[in-house]
Amino acid sequence: MNDYNNKILVTGVIEKIVYSNENNDFKVCKLRLDDLKTIETIFGNFLRVDIGEHVEILGEYVTTSKYGKQIKVSNLKILPLASVESIEKYLGSGIIKGIGPVMAKRIVSYFGDKTIEVLDNDIESLSKIDGIGLKRISVIKEEWQKQLKIRDIMIFLQSIGITPSLAKKIFDKYGENTILVIKDNPYKLCDEIFGVGFKTADKIAIKLGIEKNSLFRLTSGIIYLLKKLEEEGNCYFPKDILIEQAKDFLDVEISEIEASLEVLSNNKEIIISNEKVYLTRTFEDEIYVAQKLKEIKSAFFNISFNMLDIDKAIEEISKTNNIFLDEDQLFAIRSAINEKILIITGSPGTGKSTIINFILNLFELENLSVVLAAPTGRASKRLEETTGREAKTIHRLLEYNPKQNSFLKNEHNKLTCDLLIIDESSMLDIRLFRSLLEALDEKSRIIFVGDYYQLPSVGPGNVLSDLINSNAFKVVKLNKIYRQFGKSIIIKNAHLIKDGLYPKLYPLPKEEKSDFYFIEKNNPEETVKTIIELICNRIPNKFGYDPLRDIQIIVPVNKGIVGVENLNYKIQSIFNKSSLKVNKGNIELKLNDKIIQQKNNYEKDVYNGDIGFIRKIDFELQKFKVDFIDKEVQYDFCDVDELSLSYAISIHKSQGSEFKCVIIPILTSHYMLLQRNLLYTAVTRAKELAILIGSKKAIGMAVSRNNVERRYTNLKNIL
Repeated sequence: MNDYNNKILVTGVIEKIVYSNENNDFKVCKLRLDDLKTIETIFGNFLRVDIGEHVEILGEYVTTSKYGKQIKVSNLKILPLASVESIEKYLGSGIIKGIGPVMAKRIVSYFGDKTIEVLDNDIESLSKIDGIGLKRISVIKEEWQKQLKIRDIMIFLQSIGITPSLAKKIFDKYGENTILVIKDNPYKLCDEIFGVGFKTADKIAIKLGIEKNSLFRLTSGIIYLLKKLEEEGNCYFPKDILIEQAKDFLDVEISEIEASLEVLSNNKEIIISNEKVYLTRTFEDEIYVAQKLKEIKSAFFNISFNMLDIDKAIEEISKTNNIFLDEDQLFAIRSAINEKILIITGSPGTGKSTIINFILNLFELENLSVVLAAPTGRASKRLEETTGREAKTIHRLLEYNPKQNSFLKNEHNKLTCDLLIIDESSMLDIRLFRSLLEALDEKSRIIFVGDYYQLPSVGPGNVLSDLINSNAFKVVKLNKIYRQFGKSIIIKNAHLIKDGLYPKLYPLPKEEKSDFYFIEKNNPEETVKTIIELICNRIPNKFGYDPLRDIQIIVPVNKGIVGVENLNYKIQSIFNKSSLKVNKGNIELKLNDKIIQQKNNYEKDVYNGDIGFIRKIDFELQKFKVDFIDKEVQYDFCDVDELSLSYAISIHKSQGSEFKCVIIPILTSHYMLLQRNLLYTAVTRAKELAILIGSKKAIGMAVSRNNVERRYTNLKNIL
């Protein structure tokens, strides 16, 4: 350790990343100094680092009453591996497939400071170590050679602020062309590497000498901004608002944004129509969807039903299944026979599943083919359970090919069916809808089934809402409650919330069981404490539910004391004591953790919102397996940023799912996101038991606020 005018210079190995903020590069880490005895806490805004890296720190000691003595970092430099201990840390960190912490210790114990030399020049010597056979040596050799190839690239990437783990991801994508690709267009990383945002790419670009007001930067920034706005559900954005947002985002003059928009428009990367700015593909998606729906609606009916026979069949099916249909349900079934395109919408418990089953029986009696589909795996599984027939995700139905990044079912290879029923249609976005319509024959009929009041799709568009509000198609709205013969308080309260009325929160005797409870708590810390008590003891003891498989906490917000992140941390610390883990910044994903997929991964056939459990971690091969109930999926360590803990999830992520028991914390501190459709969606996720915990005032705020988030879509107007 050296001292330079109150500054200190130390070297050591990163032992632990305590905290990491991706937005501003602020980190808190544990650093073991090269004397091997001293561990210092370091903090500051510096380049990304990984556990096991050897670093040089320039900084100063600061002391606070809360955190004690720490080193505030002014400069951090990544060094070549030096000591035997740092070599062991490096090899055991998961960088090299085939070598985990235990094997790293054995290798370094055997070869000492000659380890790197052996790996470089005589890797077959690893066979001298117990437990390393020819197969593993082959894996290690291949990975080490990759590291040799990547070293120059790693040095370059680290010099512009990219971590080794992210560097590996980039190298896997671009190979030996990595440096060339990044120098040519660093903003490409935003589109093609998950986990890289515009700010990161922008920092790289600035270090590479790209000017702040260069046309290249501005056009890349506008495209990025439009894609982010699409992620918020918009198909287009008003030109004047976009210009203001882009000006602030890119920190340049309005005239420069306007000039960049003109260039993008001339290059056909965007479409500007009636002061609406679209990405070209999305503009074309809306136009195509509207045109194809018109074609389907007006296409020749290739099927005719005898209505007298249909009425007789409905009567027989009703008697056989002991089901009485009301006028709305009969109207829906008859409409399914008479209409090429039909929309059936209603809240949970209003008989949508009953109608689907009747329609299926009727079409099958006529020997007509029916295909069942839904936007997500969870929704298709529920559809399969309620109908007793095969149901697929739309991606599976269209036979997505990850290698080609396209659907095998398309305008040249059509789907063949007489009727297509799409359940959970509120989750359908414009892009997926276009792909579905491209593959559908105009002679087929379509029935959209969904809940108009739920949150809209994660992707761009508001398809179900736009179809209904266009008045272009027959719509059947179901209002009467049937589930549990109308006795379900979950369903009754959902309907009250939907109608802008306060839900029933009356107390119930302890000896009775209900399907809806409210626990009043106004203090965030007390709310968290009660949630933990509920999942650990009260709910399992009274209802017999498994705390992890049957109970799901869903929350309006991610941050804060009663936010997704803090609840996950608290619950993980109680339920999972495993020492086997994969690190993700300051979050640890452990063996047997409950996790959620954060993005669609078509290659693995897992989708945004899928929930599973980590069942195996292989440090040697740097892989881990996740059990998604219906399938096991293998991930590389570098894919860990696709996953998050899911003991608690956001209400948006819960969309399309159904859980036996749902706990919904709702406090006034959540006020920014308290909306009627958000609370409605949360309550309707519960199949058997819903527990609201929080303040009555917060519930009132949510129920009274029906300012549904505006999505800029144009499908309704085109139709």
